[in-house]
Amino acid sequence: MTGLFDNIHAGLHQQGAVDILSKEVDVLENESDYYMAVSHLINFPGPITSKALLAFLDKCSEDVPVGLAQRKAVEVLARLGVAEATPKIASFLGSSDVYMVENAAWALSRLNCQDPEVHQHMINLLNDASQNQRVLIQSLSKLSVKSAISTISVHTAHEKTSVRGAAIAAMIHLSGDQSHLADLSDHLYGSNQMDRQSAVQDVIDANAVELLSDLMEAPISPAFRMRAVRSFLINPSNKLSDNDALSAVDQILVDDPRMITVLHHYGDPLSTELLIDGLFHPDFSRCYLAMQALMKCDAQEIWNAIENCWKDKAHNDYGAHYFLMRLFGLVEGWTDEALSHIRKILSDAITDKRPQFRKSPPAALLSFAKLFPGQYNCFLDNCLSLENNLSWDMRYAGLLLIQSDQTEHLQLRYQCQLQHLVESDGDSLLQLKAQSIQDRG
Repeated sequence: MTGLFDNIHAGLHQQGAVDILSKEVDVLENESDYYMAVSHLINFPGPITSKALLAFLDKCSEDVPVGLAQRKAVEVLARLGVAEATPKIASFLGSSDVYMVENAAWALSRLNCQDPEVHQHMINLLNDASQNQRVLIQSLSKLSVKSAISTISVHTAHEKTSVRGAAIAAMIHLSGDQSHLADLSDHLYGSNQMDRQSAVQDVIDANAVELLSDLMEAPISPAFRMRAVRSFLINPSNKLSDNDALSAVDQILVDDPRMITVLHHYGDPLSTELLIDGLFHPDFSRCYLAMQALMKCDAQEIWNAIENCWKDKAHNDYGAHYFLMRLFGLVEGWTDEALSHIRKILSDAITDKRPQFRKSPPAALLSFAKLFPGQYNCFLDNCLSLENNLSWDMRYAGLLLIQSDQTEHLQLRYQCQLQHLVESDGDSLLQLKAQSIQDRG
Protein backbone atom coordinates (compact mmCIF):
# COMPACT_ATOMS: atom_id res chain seq x y z
CA MET A 1 0.00 0.00 0.00
CA THR A 2 2.75 2.41 -0.99
CA GLY A 3 2.24 5.75 -2.70
CA LEU A 4 4.30 5.22 -5.85
CA PHE A 5 1.26 5.35 -8.15
CA ASP A 6 -0.99 7.67 -6.11
CA ASN A 7 -1.07 10.66 -8.42
CA ILE A 8 -1.84 9.00 -11.76
CA HIS A 9 -4.89 11.20 -12.44
CA ALA A 10 -3.09 14.53 -12.37
CA GLY A 11 -5.89 16.33 -14.20
CA LEU A 12 -8.48 15.44 -11.56
CA HIS A 13 -9.01 18.04 -8.83
CA GLN A 14 -10.18 17.39 -5.29
CA GLN A 15 -13.69 18.68 -5.86
CA GLY A 16 -13.99 16.65 -9.03
CA ALA A 17 -13.18 13.48 -7.09
CA VAL A 18 -15.62 14.44 -4.31
CA ASP A 19 -18.36 15.09 -6.88
CA ILE A 20 -17.86 11.64 -8.40
CA LEU A 21 -18.40 10.02 -4.99
CA SER A 22 -21.71 11.84 -4.61
CA LYS A 23 -23.12 10.39 -7.84
CA GLU A 24 -25.36 7.36 -8.03
CA VAL A 25 -23.74 4.29 -9.47
CA ASP A 26 -26.05 4.16 -12.49
CA VAL A 27 -24.88 7.56 -13.76
CA LEU A 28 -21.16 6.84 -13.61
CA GLU A 29 -19.29 7.07 -16.89
CA ASN A 30 -17.19 4.03 -15.94
CA GLU A 31 -17.64 1.43 -13.22
CA SER A 32 -14.14 2.23 -11.96
CA ASP A 33 -14.91 5.93 -11.36
CA TYR A 34 -15.64 5.50 -7.64
CA TYR A 35 -12.40 3.61 -7.09
CA MET A 36 -10.42 6.12 -9.12
CA ALA A 37 -11.87 9.07 -7.20
CA VAL A 38 -11.25 7.48 -3.80
CA SER A 39 -7.68 6.59 -4.76
CA HIS A 40 -6.98 10.10 -6.00
CA LEU A 41 -8.14 11.75 -2.77
CA ILE A 42 -4.99 10.51 -1.04
CA ASN A 43 -3.38 13.56 -2.65
CA PHE A 44 -5.70 15.97 -0.77
CA PRO A 45 -5.46 15.43 2.99
CA GLY A 46 -7.85 17.52 5.06
CA PRO A 47 -11.45 17.77 6.28
CA ILE A 48 -13.03 17.93 2.82
CA THR A 49 -11.48 14.61 1.81
CA SER A 50 -12.19 12.98 5.18
CA LYS A 51 -15.85 14.04 5.12
CA ALA A 52 -16.31 12.80 1.54
CA LEU A 53 -14.73 9.41 2.24
CA LEU A 54 -16.66 8.88 5.46
CA ALA A 55 -19.90 9.78 3.69
CA PHE A 56 -19.06 7.30 0.96
CA LEU A 57 -18.55 4.56 3.57
CA ASP A 58 -22.11 5.21 4.71
CA LYS A 59 -23.44 4.37 1.25
CA CYS A 60 -25.45 1.14 1.46
CA SER A 61 -25.22 -0.76 -1.78
CA GLU A 62 -24.65 -4.28 -3.09
CA ASP A 63 -23.13 -2.93 -6.31
CA VAL A 64 -19.62 -4.19 -6.93
CA PRO A 65 -18.16 -0.74 -7.83
CA VAL A 66 -19.31 0.57 -4.45
CA GLY A 67 -17.84 -2.32 -2.50
CA LEU A 68 -14.48 -2.11 -4.24
CA ALA A 69 -14.25 1.64 -3.69
CA GLN A 70 -15.30 1.36 -0.04
CA ARG A 71 -12.45 -1.07 0.59
CA LYS A 72 -10.10 1.49 -0.92
CA ALA A 73 -11.69 4.30 1.13
CA VAL A 74 -10.86 2.42 4.32
CA GLU A 75 -7.24 2.21 3.20
CA VAL A 76 -7.03 5.87 2.16
CA LEU A 77 -8.53 7.12 5.44
CA ALA A 78 -5.97 5.10 7.36
CA ARG A 79 -3.09 6.32 5.24
CA LEU A 80 -4.24 9.88 5.80
CA GLY A 81 -4.35 9.25 9.55
CA VAL A 82 -8.02 10.18 9.97
CA ALA A 83 -8.51 9.04 13.57
CA GLU A 84 -12.22 9.93 13.63
CA ALA A 85 -12.75 7.21 11.02
CA THR A 86 -11.73 4.50 13.49
CA PRO A 87 -15.24 3.57 14.76
CA LYS A 88 -16.63 3.37 11.24
CA ILE A 89 -13.72 1.29 10.03
CA ALA A 90 -14.02 -1.00 13.07
CA SER A 91 -17.63 -1.70 12.13
CA PHE A 92 -16.41 -3.31 8.91
CA LEU A 93 -14.79 -6.11 10.90
CA GLY A 94 -18.28 -7.61 10.79
CA SER A 95 -18.51 -7.39 7.01
CA SER A 96 -19.36 -10.50 4.98
CA ASP A 97 -16.65 -9.38 2.54
CA VAL A 98 -13.39 -10.93 3.79
CA TYR A 99 -11.38 -8.43 1.77
CA MET A 100 -13.11 -5.56 3.53
CA VAL A 101 -12.35 -7.23 6.88
CA GLU A 102 -8.71 -7.51 5.81
CA ASN A 103 -8.51 -3.82 4.88
CA ALA A 104 -10.28 -2.83 8.09
CA ALA A 105 -7.85 -4.80 10.26
CA TRP A 106 -4.89 -3.27 8.47
CA ALA A 107 -6.38 0.23 8.74
CA LEU A 108 -7.08 -0.13 12.47
CA SER A 109 -3.46 -1.01 13.11
CA ARG A 110 -2.36 1.95 11.01
CA LEU A 111 -4.63 4.23 13.06
CA ASN A 112 -3.37 2.67 16.31
CA CYS A 113 -6.83 1.69 17.49
CA GLN A 114 -6.62 0.87 21.22
CA ASP A 115 -10.21 -0.16 21.82
CA PRO A 116 -10.20 -3.51 23.74
CA GLU A 117 -13.55 -4.52 22.23
CA VAL A 118 -12.18 -4.05 18.74
CA HIS A 119 -9.09 -6.04 19.69
CA GLN A 120 -11.24 -8.91 20.92
CA HIS A 121 -13.26 -8.87 17.72
CA MET A 122 -10.03 -9.24 15.74
CA ILE A 123 -8.85 -12.06 18.02
CA ASN A 124 -12.15 -13.87 17.49
CA LEU A 125 -11.79 -13.52 13.74
CA LEU A 126 -8.47 -15.37 13.94
CA ASN A 127 -10.42 -18.57 14.51
CA ASP A 128 -12.16 -18.16 11.15
CA ALA A 129 -10.06 -19.83 8.45
CA SER A 130 -11.90 -17.91 5.73
CA GLN A 131 -10.40 -14.64 6.97
CA ASN A 132 -6.95 -13.32 6.12
CA GLN A 133 -5.35 -14.63 9.29
CA ARG A 134 -1.95 -13.27 8.32
CA VAL A 135 -3.17 -9.67 8.23
CA LEU A 136 -5.14 -10.11 11.46
CA ILE A 137 -2.05 -11.42 13.23
CA GLN A 138 0.11 -8.62 11.86
CA SER A 139 -2.42 -6.00 12.92
CA LEU A 140 -2.76 -7.37 16.45
CA SER A 141 1.01 -7.49 16.74
CA LYS A 142 1.44 -3.93 15.51
CA LEU A 143 -1.17 -2.81 18.05
CA SER A 144 0.79 -4.72 20.76
CA VAL A 145 -2.31 -6.61 21.86
CA LYS A 146 -0.90 -8.86 24.60
CA SER A 147 -4.26 -10.55 25.10
CA ALA A 148 -3.84 -12.06 21.63
CA ILE A 149 -0.69 -14.00 22.51
CA SER A 150 -2.37 -17.29 23.39
CA THR A 151 -4.50 -17.27 20.23
CA ILE A 152 -1.60 -16.24 17.99
CA SER A 153 0.72 -18.87 19.48
CA VAL A 154 -1.49 -21.63 18.10
CA HIS A 155 -0.81 -20.37 14.60
CA THR A 156 2.97 -20.82 14.88
CA ALA A 157 2.21 -24.34 13.64
CA HIS A 158 -0.22 -23.25 10.92
CA GLU A 159 -0.15 -25.21 7.67
CA LYS A 160 0.21 -22.04 5.61
CA THR A 161 3.75 -20.68 5.61
CA SER A 162 2.57 -17.07 5.40
CA VAL A 163 0.31 -17.40 8.46
CA ARG A 164 2.91 -19.37 10.38
CA GLY A 165 5.57 -16.75 9.66
CA ALA A 166 3.34 -13.89 10.77
CA ALA A 167 2.54 -15.73 14.00
CA ILE A 168 6.21 -16.41 14.72
CA ALA A 169 7.08 -12.75 14.14
CA ALA A 170 4.18 -11.64 16.32
CA MET A 171 5.25 -13.93 19.17
CA ILE A 172 8.76 -12.52 19.03
CA HIS A 173 7.37 -8.98 19.15
CA LEU A 174 4.67 -9.54 21.76
CA SER A 175 6.34 -12.01 24.13
CA GLY A 176 10.00 -12.24 23.13
CA ASP A 177 9.56 -15.92 22.25
CA GLN A 178 12.30 -16.65 19.69
CA SER A 179 11.96 -20.42 19.75
CA HIS A 180 10.82 -20.47 16.11
CA LEU A 181 13.25 -17.84 14.77
CA ALA A 182 15.07 -20.37 12.59
CA ASP A 183 11.79 -21.09 10.80
CA LEU A 184 11.77 -17.53 9.44
CA SER A 185 15.16 -18.19 7.90
CA ASP A 186 13.82 -21.35 6.27
CA HIS A 187 10.84 -19.41 4.91
CA LEU A 188 13.22 -17.10 3.03
CA TYR A 189 14.21 -20.08 0.93
CA GLY A 190 10.79 -21.67 0.45
CA SER A 191 9.69 -22.98 -2.92
CA ASN A 192 6.93 -20.37 -3.27
CA GLN A 193 8.12 -16.86 -4.10
CA MET A 194 5.11 -15.22 -2.42
CA ASP A 195 6.01 -17.04 0.79
CA ARG A 196 9.61 -15.85 0.47
CA GLN A 197 8.44 -12.28 0.06
CA SER A 198 6.09 -12.63 3.03
CA ALA A 199 9.01 -13.98 5.05
CA VAL A 200 10.90 -10.73 4.50
CA GLN A 201 8.08 -8.80 6.18
CA ASP A 202 8.03 -11.36 8.99
CA VAL A 203 11.75 -10.83 9.56
CA ILE A 204 11.11 -7.08 9.60
CA ASP A 205 8.20 -7.42 12.04
CA ALA A 206 10.35 -9.58 14.32
CA ASN A 207 13.23 -7.09 13.98
CA ALA A 208 15.37 -10.19 13.39
CA VAL A 209 18.62 -8.48 12.46
CA GLU A 210 20.26 -11.83 13.20
CA LEU A 211 18.86 -13.06 9.89
CA LEU A 212 20.40 -10.28 7.79
CA SER A 213 22.93 -12.59 6.14
CA ASP A 214 20.13 -14.98 5.17
CA LEU A 215 18.14 -12.09 3.75
CA MET A 216 21.10 -10.95 1.67
CA GLU A 217 21.40 -14.32 -0.03
CA ALA A 218 17.68 -15.06 -0.44
CA PRO A 219 16.39 -15.36 -4.05
CA ILE A 220 14.00 -12.43 -3.86
CA SER A 221 13.76 -9.01 -5.45
CA PRO A 222 16.45 -6.60 -4.22
CA ALA A 223 13.63 -4.22 -3.34
CA PHE A 224 12.52 -6.59 -0.58
CA ARG A 225 16.06 -6.89 0.79
CA MET A 226 16.43 -3.12 0.76
CA ARG A 227 13.14 -2.65 2.57
CA ALA A 228 14.39 -4.93 5.34
CA VAL A 229 17.65 -3.02 5.81
CA ARG A 230 15.81 0.29 5.95
CA SER A 231 13.30 -1.10 8.44
CA PHE A 232 16.07 -2.37 10.71
CA LEU A 233 17.64 1.09 10.67
CA ILE A 234 14.51 2.96 11.69
CA ASN A 235 13.45 0.42 14.31
CA PRO A 236 13.61 2.05 17.76
CA SER A 237 15.98 -0.64 19.02
CA ASN A 238 18.27 -0.12 15.98
CA LYS A 239 20.31 -3.29 16.43
CA LEU A 240 22.00 -2.79 13.05
CA SER A 241 25.34 -0.97 13.05
CA ASP A 242 25.98 1.79 10.52
CA ASN A 243 28.79 -0.19 8.88
CA ASP A 244 26.66 -3.31 8.54
CA ALA A 245 23.81 -1.26 7.09
CA LEU A 246 26.05 0.36 4.49
CA SER A 247 27.67 -2.95 3.57
CA ALA A 248 24.24 -4.48 3.09
CA VAL A 249 23.00 -1.61 0.92
CA ASP A 250 26.18 -1.73 -1.17
CA GLN A 251 25.68 -5.45 -1.74
CA ILE A 252 22.02 -5.06 -2.64
CA LEU A 253 22.66 -2.33 -5.21
CA VAL A 254 25.57 -4.20 -6.78
CA ASP A 255 23.39 -7.34 -6.69
CA ASP A 256 25.98 -9.88 -7.81
CA PRO A 257 23.97 -13.00 -8.76
CA ARG A 258 26.81 -15.19 -7.54
CA MET A 259 25.98 -14.06 -4.00
CA ILE A 260 22.41 -15.37 -4.24
CA THR A 261 21.40 -18.88 -3.18
CA VAL A 262 19.13 -20.19 -5.93
CA LEU A 263 16.56 -22.92 -5.40
CA HIS A 264 16.55 -24.41 -8.88
CA HIS A 265 19.07 -25.97 -11.25
CA TYR A 266 19.29 -26.89 -14.91
CA GLY A 267 19.31 -30.59 -15.67
CA ASP A 268 21.01 -29.96 -19.02
CA PRO A 269 22.85 -26.90 -20.31
CA LEU A 270 20.46 -24.42 -21.94
CA SER A 271 21.01 -22.32 -25.04
CA THR A 272 21.85 -18.67 -24.54
CA GLU A 273 18.43 -17.73 -25.95
CA LEU A 274 16.65 -19.83 -23.33
CA LEU A 275 18.82 -18.37 -20.58
CA ILE A 276 17.84 -14.86 -21.65
CA ASP A 277 14.22 -16.01 -21.58
CA GLY A 278 14.86 -17.06 -17.97
CA LEU A 279 15.26 -13.38 -17.04
CA PHE A 280 11.56 -12.90 -17.77
CA HIS A 281 10.48 -15.52 -15.24
CA PRO A 282 8.33 -14.19 -12.34
CA ASP A 283 10.33 -16.26 -9.83
CA PHE A 284 13.52 -14.43 -8.90
CA SER A 285 15.27 -17.69 -8.06
CA ARG A 286 15.02 -18.67 -11.72
CA CYS A 287 16.15 -15.20 -12.83
CA TYR A 288 19.26 -15.35 -10.66
CA LEU A 289 19.94 -18.90 -11.86
CA ALA A 290 19.80 -17.65 -15.45
CA MET A 291 22.13 -14.77 -14.56
CA GLN A 292 24.65 -17.15 -13.01
CA ALA A 293 24.65 -19.28 -16.16
CA LEU A 294 24.80 -16.30 -18.54
CA MET A 295 27.96 -15.01 -16.90
CA LYS A 296 29.70 -18.11 -18.26
CA CYS A 297 28.41 -17.67 -21.82
CA ASP A 298 30.09 -16.07 -24.83
CA ALA A 299 29.49 -12.32 -24.94
CA GLN A 300 28.60 -12.30 -28.63
CA GLU A 301 26.03 -15.05 -28.18
CA ILE A 302 24.52 -13.12 -25.29
CA TRP A 303 24.29 -9.94 -27.33
CA ASN A 304 22.69 -11.77 -30.27
CA ALA A 305 20.04 -13.19 -27.93
CA ILE A 306 19.38 -9.80 -26.33
CA GLU A 307 19.17 -8.08 -29.70
CA ASN A 308 16.61 -10.63 -30.88
CA CYS A 309 14.22 -9.89 -28.02
CA TRP A 310 15.00 -6.30 -27.02
CA LYS A 311 12.46 -4.45 -29.17
CA ASP A 312 9.80 -7.14 -28.89
CA LYS A 313 9.65 -7.44 -25.13
CA ALA A 314 12.85 -6.87 -23.13
CA HIS A 315 12.77 -3.06 -23.25
CA ASN A 316 9.30 -3.03 -21.71
CA ASP A 317 9.48 -5.84 -19.13
CA TYR A 318 10.68 -4.19 -15.92
CA GLY A 319 11.93 -7.44 -14.38
CA ALA A 320 14.01 -8.61 -17.33
CA HIS A 321 15.06 -5.01 -18.01
CA TYR A 322 16.61 -4.75 -14.55
CA PHE A 323 18.52 -8.00 -14.88
CA LEU A 324 19.82 -7.02 -18.31
CA MET A 325 21.11 -3.73 -16.91
CA ARG A 326 23.05 -5.77 -14.35
CA LEU A 327 24.18 -8.34 -16.92
CA PHE A 328 25.76 -5.71 -19.17
CA GLY A 329 28.23 -4.81 -16.43
CA LEU A 330 28.97 -8.38 -15.39
CA VAL A 331 29.86 -9.90 -18.77
CA GLU A 332 33.31 -9.39 -20.27
CA GLY A 333 34.30 -9.48 -23.91
CA TRP A 334 31.61 -7.35 -25.55
CA THR A 335 32.48 -6.41 -29.13
CA ASP A 336 32.79 -2.76 -30.12
CA GLU A 337 29.55 -3.04 -32.09
CA ALA A 338 27.69 -4.50 -29.12
CA LEU A 339 29.14 -1.85 -26.81
CA SER A 340 27.85 0.88 -29.10
CA HIS A 341 24.30 -0.43 -28.69
CA ILE A 342 24.73 -1.20 -24.99
CA ARG A 343 25.93 2.32 -24.31
CA LYS A 344 22.69 3.71 -25.77
CA ILE A 345 20.55 1.23 -23.83
CA LEU A 346 22.29 2.01 -20.54
CA SER A 347 22.14 5.78 -21.13
CA ASP A 348 18.40 5.59 -21.74
CA ALA A 349 17.90 3.40 -18.67
CA ILE A 350 19.82 5.78 -16.41
CA THR A 351 17.35 8.55 -17.19
CA ASP A 352 14.24 6.33 -17.30
CA LYS A 353 11.44 7.87 -15.21
CA ARG A 354 8.90 5.03 -15.39
CA PRO A 355 7.94 4.16 -11.78
CA GLN A 356 7.85 0.41 -12.33
CA PHE A 357 11.40 0.54 -13.75
CA ARG A 358 12.84 2.15 -10.63
CA LYS A 359 15.40 -0.62 -10.02
CA SER A 360 16.96 -0.17 -13.45
CA PRO A 361 18.57 3.32 -13.36
CA PRO A 362 21.02 2.61 -10.49
CA ALA A 363 21.91 -0.77 -12.04
CA ALA A 364 22.40 0.87 -15.42
CA LEU A 365 24.64 3.59 -13.95
CA LEU A 366 26.89 1.07 -12.23
CA SER A 367 27.16 -1.02 -15.40
CA PHE A 368 27.84 2.07 -17.52
CA ALA A 369 30.69 3.05 -15.18
CA LYS A 370 32.13 -0.46 -15.42
CA LEU A 371 32.03 -0.58 -19.22
CA PHE A 372 32.88 3.05 -19.92
CA PRO A 373 35.21 4.23 -17.12
CA GLY A 374 35.77 7.96 -17.01
CA GLN A 375 32.81 8.64 -19.30
CA TYR A 376 30.02 8.89 -16.76
CA ASN A 377 30.68 12.33 -15.27
CA CYS A 378 27.54 13.88 -16.77
CA PHE A 379 25.43 11.22 -15.09
CA LEU A 380 27.29 11.61 -11.82
CA ASP A 381 26.86 15.38 -11.96
CA ASN A 382 23.12 14.86 -12.24
CA CYS A 383 23.05 12.31 -9.42
CA LEU A 384 24.76 14.64 -7.01
CA SER A 385 23.28 17.93 -8.15
CA LEU A 386 21.86 19.88 -5.24
CA GLU A 387 18.81 20.71 -7.36
CA ASN A 388 17.85 17.22 -8.51
CA ASN A 389 14.97 15.15 -7.24
CA LEU A 390 16.31 11.74 -8.15
CA SER A 391 15.48 8.69 -6.06
CA TRP A 392 17.71 8.04 -3.07
CA ASP A 393 19.06 4.80 -4.58
CA MET A 394 20.15 6.60 -7.75
CA ARG A 395 22.09 9.10 -5.67
CA TYR A 396 23.51 6.28 -3.56
CA ALA A 397 24.76 4.60 -6.75
CA GLY A 398 26.57 7.84 -7.53
CA LEU A 399 28.23 7.67 -4.12
CA LEU A 400 29.31 4.10 -4.87
CA LEU A 401 31.14 5.41 -7.93
CA ILE A 402 32.92 8.03 -5.83
CA GLN A 403 33.82 5.36 -3.30
CA SER A 404 35.29 3.11 -6.01
CA ASP A 405 37.58 5.88 -7.33
CA GLN A 406 41.01 4.94 -6.06
CA THR A 407 42.52 8.31 -7.03
CA GLU A 408 40.10 10.25 -4.77
CA HIS A 409 39.67 12.67 -7.68
CA LEU A 410 35.90 12.28 -7.56
CA GLN A 411 35.80 12.81 -3.82
CA LEU A 412 37.55 16.14 -4.24
CA ARG A 413 35.40 17.11 -7.22
CA TYR A 414 32.18 16.47 -5.31
CA GLN A 415 33.36 17.64 -1.90
CA CYS A 416 30.63 20.27 -1.66
CA GLN A 417 27.88 17.82 -2.60
CA LEU A 418 29.16 15.25 -0.11
CA GLN A 419 29.12 17.81 2.68
CA HIS A 420 25.59 18.81 1.74
CA LEU A 421 24.44 15.20 1.94
CA VAL A 422 26.01 14.81 5.36
CA GLU A 423 24.53 18.01 6.76
CA SER A 424 21.20 18.42 5.03
CA ASP A 425 19.90 15.32 3.27
CA GLY A 426 16.81 13.78 4.79
CA ASP A 427 17.77 10.22 3.90
CA SER A 428 19.77 8.55 6.65
CA LEU A 429 21.43 6.07 4.31
CA LEU A 430 22.70 8.82 2.03
CA GLN A 431 23.98 10.73 5.04
CA LEU A 432 25.79 7.68 6.36
CA LYS A 433 27.30 6.84 2.98
CA ALA A 434 28.51 10.38 2.32
CA GLN A 435 30.00 10.53 5.81
CA SER A 436 31.80 7.22 5.31
CA ILE A 437 33.36 8.53 2.09
CA GLN A 438 34.50 11.71 3.81
CA ASP A 439 35.94 9.73 6.72
CA ARG A 440 37.88 7.57 4.28
CA GLY A 441 39.50 10.67 2.83
